[in-house]
Amino acid sequence: MVNNSYRQSYDILLSVLRDKTYLHILMKSNTSKHVAKIVFGVMDKYYELDYIIDNLADKKPKLNIKIILMIAGYSILYLETPINVVLNNIHEFLADIGKTGVKSFLDALIRKMDNREFSLPNKSNKHYLEVRYNMPSFLVGLYRKDYPDTFEQIIDVPKLNRVHIRANCDDSLILNADETAIKTLTGYYVNNNKEIAMLSLMGQITYMGYASTLVAESIKVTKDMRILDTCSAPGGKAVMLASKGAKVIACDIHNHRIELITDYAKRMNTKLHKIYQIDATEYVERWDSWFDVVLVDAPCSGLGVINKKKDVVHNRTYEDILSLASLQQDILQNAKNYVKKGGLLVYSTCTVFSIENQNNIAKFLETNKDFTLEKIELPFENNGEIQFLPDGKGMEGFYICHLKRN
Repeated sequence: MVNNSYRQSYDILLSVLRDKTYLHILMKSNTSKHVAKIVFGVMDKYYELDYIIDNLADKKPKLNIKIILMIAGYSILYLETPINVVLNNIHEFLADIGKTGVKSFLDALIRKMDNREFSLPNKSNKHYLEVRYNMPSFLVGLYRKDYPDTFEQIIDVPKLNRVHIRANCDDSLILNADETAIKTLTGYYVNNNKEIAMLSLMGQITYMGYASTLVAESIKVTKDMRILDTCSAPGGKAVMLASKGAKVIACDIHNHRIELITDYAKRMNTKLHKIYQIDATEYVERWDSWFDVVLVDAPCSGLGVINKKKDVVHNRTYEDILSLASLQQDILQNAKNYVKKGGLLVYSTCTVFSIENQNNIAKFLETNKDFTLEKIELPFENNGEIQFLPDGKGMEGFYICHLKRN
């Protein structure tokens, strides 16, 4: 059984690290607790294990071999699996994938890990912060640049063992499902027990991050208000706005993501005005100056929600972030055309970096003098921009900006 867990863990980790597949999607089909322990454990200790292996090996191993060593190393160092069990499972695993030629090499390194023939980097070592915070040094540098006094607290924020939900039912049902539920402006923090899961299946509640709900909450809906959600999938904000009486047109670039929006609205028994498969950077003439509100919940690095998406830090490069910032600007410059005079352009991301947030808005305002920052009507001090930071109490890293067209 353990060998099968090793094989499953290897396949998942290889898919994430080589093919950039989303970890949460791969884990949906996995029911093994042992596989989950290994996979999430390796992701949590990736840079530490990477440092140990690179320092013990005479030459840098290829990715597939490194993953095998990481599984073995995590099993020994953190799951306290006996070395003979690990080696037996690795030998069976190597035979299964036809890699017995590297058995001696792996055995030697695994024994060195078991004997603790390594030391972790000290504070003077260039790899210290990378290992300490389990993220590439360029990302640590971005946090440090934007938050020089608090970057370590932001990176190292503890994970809340609750989920946030938005209710589509009487509050008593929530409290019956979890009597410890904590009320928020838009829903509840709850323990994700069987009763809460059942309410979700019945469409009585939906799982939605607190900061994400605040994006929709920041838009003061009036009956039949025309709202365009340009990058809508999976549809949470569009559905939340439609449930308040707005006529919402939801769009996304990919067909499979359109299906997500459709399914979401159906599950929550909420009708969206229209759903289109459209590239948010391409101009649609019939929408020119038509909408009261245009929402750009832009594609972003996702680095404000890394507690939920452990693979994000491994699948991002600095070039990726620069490319995303450019795409965000392109979407903004197109979406502005759809806002009527006196209307609102709302920009949001689930990241914490100025390159994707404040800098992008400043650049937009330089070339669009008919737009100005508009104070956001939420109980958080702001002048039209709010940067939420992970706080360990449920708040995620999220950015909201309101721009009024004059």
